[in-house]
Amino acid sequence: MENKYLVSVIIPVHNTACYLHKCVESVRNQSLKEIEIILVENMSTDNSAEICDDYAKNDSRIKVLHLPVAGLCIARNAGIDVATAPYIGFVDSDDYIGSDMFKDLYEAMVNNNADLTFCNYCYEYEDGRVELLAPNSGNNIMCVKEELLQDLMWEKKSCAVWIRLFKRELFASLRFPDGFVYEDRRNMHRWIMMCNKIVWVDKTYYYYVERTNSICHTISPENRYHYILSCFMRLDFIHEQTLFSGKELFDVQTVILRNVLLQFKQALQRVRPKKFRKELADIRKGFKHLLTYPKEEFDPRIYKRIKNIVYYWPLYYCVHFAFKKLKQ
Repeated sequence: MENKYLVSVIIPVHNTACYLHKCVESVRNQSLKEIEIILVENMSTDNSAEICDDYAKNDSRIKVLHLPVAGLCIARNAGIDVATAPYIGFVDSDDYIGSDMFKDLYEAMVNNNADLTFCNYCYEYEDGRVELLAPNSGNNIMCVKEELLQDLMWEKKSCAVWIRLFKRELFASLRFPDGFVYEDRRNMHRWIMMCNKIVWVDKTYYYYVERTNSICHTISPENRYHYILSCFMRLDFIHEQTLFSGKELFDVQTVILRNVLLQFKQALQRVRPKKFRKELADIRKGFKHLLTYPKEEFDPRIYKRIKNIVYYWPLYYCVHFAFKKLKQ
């Protein structure tokens, strides 16, 4: 039997009851009606699970999964497993979308025989303010893959999956990494590499609701650790694909590594090394790998700091952290 859905929309749900109605209604009310809505609820302690089940009773397009384990990546992968449409999109359950988002992304996809399409997003704050982040020309723009990847590394373009529509085949060989935060930063460039055609729909459709207790706004040492690992993966990718050269390579690597060192510093200011042993070993291993890159690619001060972290760690920790904590 021919599949009746054109797009599967996966919505991971975890303790977002107060946002969930607005999110699901925005997807139900899409102008593209041939959509399958997959609510993947995992271990909520509020009434999110009940809300999901109520929606499934009243809309035949809605499918609900209740998972016994928590995790955004686990939820997204479970949704992919049961999705039946040829194209897959994602919405976070505390956000919402404009009514034409999936119609425009789908039409841009099929009209251009694309593998991936994406739109713009904006921030919506708790006081109701909306901050637009893109020009919104209304045009569909065919992307040059290398330029898009460069913009991604410079943070000029978002790596978020929730502004994108994917051809389902992209998930055949690369899924979301279980147990990691900043999963989009780890994978988006690799999905882009698999694409032949990518279209940017220059319209704002996704409303990212800023709330202080969301996963990525909880700046724990563990979250900083995951962020640092995602940066290491990006640096490896930059070198594998020769995305930059000369001064541009020096500049982009400097920006990324300054951010890595800042996150590293802030993580260690908030945790004792004994409780951060595995994470610390992984980070130092990543730094050691960076030293295999040509020295001239580094800012000399950054290179020196990385070398000290790798080879003189006890002394480095005492000078930069332990002694300072004693003085406080």
